[in-house]
Amino acid sequence: MFEQLSTTIKGVNLSAKFYAALGDKKPFTLFCLPGGGSSAEFFDLHPDYSFVKRMNSVGYNVITMDHPGTASNQLPLNQPFLKPRISAEYISLALNEWNIGKLIGVGHSMGGMIVTLIQARYKTFEAIALLGSNAGGLDWGLNDHEKTYINKPERFSKDIKKLVYTKFGCEFTKIPSGPSGNSITFGGQTETLTARLREISCELYAAGGLMSMIKGSFSNEVKAIDTSIFFACGDHDIGIPSEEIEKYYTNASNTKLIILKDTGHNHFAFDSIGFLCESFDYWASSLA
Repeated sequence: MFEQLSTTIKGVNLSAKFYAALGDKKPFTLFCLPGGGSSAEFFDLHPDYSFVKRMNSVGYNVITMDHPGTASNQLPLNQPFLKPRISAEYISLALNEWNIGKLIGVGHSMGGMIVTLIQARYKTFEAIALLGSNAGGLDWGLNDHEKTYINKPERFSKDIKKLVYTKFGCEFTKIPSGPSGNSITFGGQTETLTARLREISCELYAAGGLMSMIKGSFSNEVKAIDTSIFFACGDHDIGIPSEEIEKYYTNASNTKLIILKDTGHNHFAFDSIGFLCESFDYWASSLA
């Protein structure tokens, strides 16, 4: 069961789900943002593969939230183009209104980029966890023109709307079928879990997706992170090699990286979720 949180930020209605901890409570609430093209149900994927339930069971409150413009958080008509930094502002303001207490920001894939923006600009979290997410970009997903924006954050910010409409045709684009399951990288461990990943697919927040793909597009925020960071990477994940992940976050107070064996990009759809949650709890407990 969960409690529905809701507020209106600058004319945008935002909601999230609050799942209360069971038993003795830890000092942190985990605030979770999904990756591009996935709803926040990713964090409660399946009874046996639920980040929410596992973290509740060891004492953490958990909040899950859809990105503004996707799934349960649709934008009003005639809303101006939503840049990622504005999305981050809306989310931070919503969290301030909900006044939950001490938070750890948890972002999967594109969600990790938004968590980074929130933390760098508003210091909302005590620490952050980036799951299948880093600042190294996805060069293989870019065309030659898009690659000219690598490590040019000001130029990218100026042209982001044009780039998004050229690549995707709209701000929020529906991925037709979701993960195919043809490879470990983009599917789940079983056909049932892959089907569930398809079921929870939603609109892709295209501006956020593109920003997370272009290396250096949010480098100023990456350098501003001075808290502890927990990283998790599947051994069949997307993005840069795992040994390069931590090097971008030069001002973090400390970093912890775990590698999830026999795991693709959708971490919670694999048996390694157990190791991930145990490792996360050990790291978060050291912050208290």
